[in-house]
Amino acid sequence: MTRRDDIAAAAMELVAEGGTHALTHRRVDRRLGLPEGTTSNHARSRRELMLLVVQQVAAVAHLLPPEAPTPSTVEEAVEQLTEAFEGVVARGVDTRARMSLSIDTLHDPELHALLTTDSPVRATVLEQARRLLDGLGVPDSGQRAIDLAGIMNGLFYDRLVGHGLHGTPVDAGAVLRAWLTGLGAPGSAGPVSP
Repeated sequence: MTRRDDIAAAAMELVAEGGTHALTHRRVDRRLGLPEGTTSNHARSRRELMLLVVQQVAAVAHLLPPEAPTPSTVEEAVEQLTEAFEGVVARGVDTRARMSLSIDTLHDPELHALLTTDSPVRATVLEQARRLLDGLGVPDSGQRAIDLAGIMNGLFYDRLVGHGLHGTPVDAGAVLRAWLTGLGAPGSAGPVSP
């Protein structure tokens, strides 16, 4: 790992712990035990420091491991998605940082886009979700992949910063199973009637 990588990781941790208002060059230097001013050599402005965090989040995030086989039944898909969900929750830091940055960069269209519409993370997640849904034979998998990303974001929010953090968490497997079953994916009971 390079010094820049260490700075990006420390900055991501600070954002995950206290939002972007907790992110300063001095705090990153202190966290890493570096001489004051070292972080400024790698990110001159606060915005550049935030960009390092955005890039760090993109480097570590994914929905499913690349080697995950394409599921052919709802149960296989739920198992993969639940395992991936628990992995992201266990990691936690990158998703908390992404959530915080998404809110705090609303005033900066470029940074906000890198976390949302133009996010390399989102592109990867949507492609993985589309492949998973194609494997299940779900029609309109591109749109349904967007829906799945939204569901996963809601589940992450609940577990990492919402009610599920200290209260009773949402059962991610049950939510995903119900949604996939409602789509009429193979291995399910068929579409849910309104």
